[in-house]
Amino acid sequence: MRFKMKRAWRRIVGIGLFHAFLYLYLVPRVIFPRFGEEGLAFAAAMALVVSAGVLGILWLGKSK
Repeated sequence: MRFKMKRAWRRIVGIGLFHAFLYLYLVPRVIFPRFGEEGLAFAAAMALVVSAGVLGILWLGKSK
């Protein structure tokens, strides 16, 4: 059980780092100036999909 929690924490920290990179660098400096509001909505949707996918994988791994 302890080994699985270590892997889960790594994934959760990975999600946090992904969001930090996305919202602190990629969106304000790359996506927003080039694509405007549509790019901002697309970036938020992609972050939501990626986070839901990773958490879904964690949930599936937990139920096995």
